[in-house]
Amino acid sequence: MAVVLPFRGVRYDLNRAGTIDTLVAPPYDVVTQEEREWLIAQNPYNIFSLELPHGNEDRYERAKHLFNAWMTDGILKKEDAPAIYPYQIEFHLKGKVLSRLGFVALVKIEEWGSRIIRPHEKTFDRVTEDRYRLLSATRAQFSQIFVIYRHNEPVSSLLSLYIEKSEDGPVCAARDRAGNNHRLWRITDKDAIKGIHDALIDQPLYIADGHHRYTTALKYKKDMNARLGGDPAMPFNYLMAYLVDAEDPGLAILPTHRMVTLDTEGFDRLNRLSSTFETKKIEADGNGLCQRLEAALAKGSDIPSFGVVLDHGKRAEIWQLKDEAAKDLPPHKRFDVLVLEETILKALPCRSIAYSSECKEALKGLGQDQVLFLLRPTPIDKVLDIADRGLTMPHKSTFFYPKILTGLVVNQAGEDGRIEPL
Repeated sequence: MAVVLPFRGVRYDLNRAGTIDTLVAPPYDVVTQEEREWLIAQNPYNIFSLELPHGNEDRYERAKHLFNAWMTDGILKKEDAPAIYPYQIEFHLKGKVLSRLGFVALVKIEEWGSRIIRPHEKTFDRVTEDRYRLLSATRAQFSQIFVIYRHNEPVSSLLSLYIEKSEDGPVCAARDRAGNNHRLWRITDKDAIKGIHDALIDQPLYIADGHHRYTTALKYKKDMNARLGGDPAMPFNYLMAYLVDAEDPGLAILPTHRMVTLDTEGFDRLNRLSSTFETKKIEADGNGLCQRLEAALAKGSDIPSFGVVLDHGKRAEIWQLKDEAAKDLPPHKRFDVLVLEETILKALPCRSIAYSSECKEALKGLGQDQVLFLLRPTPIDKVLDIADRGLTMPHKSTFFYPKILTGLVVNQAGEDGRIEPL
């Protein structure tokens, strides 16, 4: 069973630290080193001073001492009562104004084999090791993993009603660099918290973003329990998560396009592989190529399809899997990115693969020796279906937008205090 509990969050004292917009940051894995430096230059108390500490082998200890100093100096303060934090994001996407409502809480860390927490992507040891060393040193979770649960009307109603009737308003409101508005509320009412806990206790939870952080937390839990004993109420048995209903109207998934670099042999092989697909030329001259490709893909059926751009952007086509190949695919394998991976990319001698969720950005940097594979978004039901079957998707199959902010609330996950069941 999934256990979702409140916690005493650690939040910035804005009177000491500065404006919230200068303190929060995107998830660590979507920023460049230059963006990290810019954020910290705006405010040295920016969360990236802790989440992405500067230095070499000593950077984890530096983050630990800095975090402890900020707690001592009152830059960060631990709240006096356990809470669940409704978190709403208002954003623009394709000319529409959307809103996504979730909440931040603790989730009990479970072994993968229990099937209570379900992944949809693989993890890489190199990334996990870095996150593990930071968590072990600081005993804190500076960012949430992004979790989805299947539609749950009681939870949705409770969150919406709370925000609608809240007299105090959000405890925190930030605007990210893309212009998206992030608002955080705080629920301490025990009946409301228990209602959310009880409504989700029989549901599996699906990781949308944060597979590496979950894997890190699982290893940290095992090591801490081995050292201190198996007390289930210790904070290191829990992970801070942002949870969203799978049917929330603002749950947006963007595609992640592939820019693949090939040699002559690779292009020859790609031409041979095209025989598996029905191909349709798209006018490549002039502006608006991305719009034409996206419009053509949007008109397609559920048969796996993707755009292909070659010759430095001078040749564009839509490739749709031929009927005889498509009919042999089981339903859970009938989506674009998996067919691209299994049918094309694994058969090509790729020199490198770069990723982008923006077609125009990908086209701008497309070289003569590169191919752009333009994808449609992976539907959320495919993501959940894959996870339910115990399978994983190719790397970067989903891009949940907008990204949640790091630094709105922090969780201490060390040896102090206890997490009591409701």
